[in-house]
Amino acid sequence: MTPEQYKRLSIREFTKAAKAYETDHAGIYEMCRDDYPPMLAELETDPFDNVLDVGCGTGPVIELLAKKYPEKHFVGLDITPAMIEAARSKGLSNAEFVVGDAESLPFGDEGFDAVLCSNSFHHYPNPGAFLREAHRVLRPGGKLILRDYTSNDVVVWLMNTFEMPLARLVGHGDVRILKMGEYRELVEAAGFAIEKLVAQKGFRAHLVARK
Repeated sequence: MTPEQYKRLSIREFTKAAKAYETDHAGIYEMCRDDYPPMLAELETDPFDNVLDVGCGTGPVIELLAKKYPEKHFVGLDITPAMIEAARSKGLSNAEFVVGDAESLPFGDEGFDAVLCSNSFHHYPNPGAFLREAHRVLRPGGKLILRDYTSNDVVVWLMNTFEMPLARLVGHGDVRILKMGEYRELVEAAGFAIEKLVAQKGFRAHLVARK
């Protein structure tokens, strides 16, 4: 599949998911909520004013932040227009939501104190491009906080060989799960200094990296 084909699959998948994404009938997407507390805990260890959430979906993370920090500014980006429409309907005065591609962020250089990315990284055909873009839009000293799937080498191979192709057959835009070493290699190649990279329960990689 080409990168554009993967992206079209993701848009189709999440257009269908948008209406139920934050309900108790969201199916597999309900597990994404477990990632919010550890990600926000990492964000709150440093002062911040401007935060970008890439792959923001319907904006649940930004909604939490916008209500807790009314004086701060938050931006959410997602490739799926239906997700952004749902996020905008929340009417958050200190947040804006943009339709865009994570691999080509429509923002200027050094505009954000932090970039968040939760459970969308495995949908990116070129994850290295996203990481380079995240580095570009962060201010010096800013940090990337990312959570996504990983596991040991055998499980990752099984997921990429069997689970990912099956997911695509049923209309999901999943591309590839990374091993921990692959995360490290890509993140460092993008210019980041890794502060934390650990495998956690729930098949999660938890990454904090500094520009």
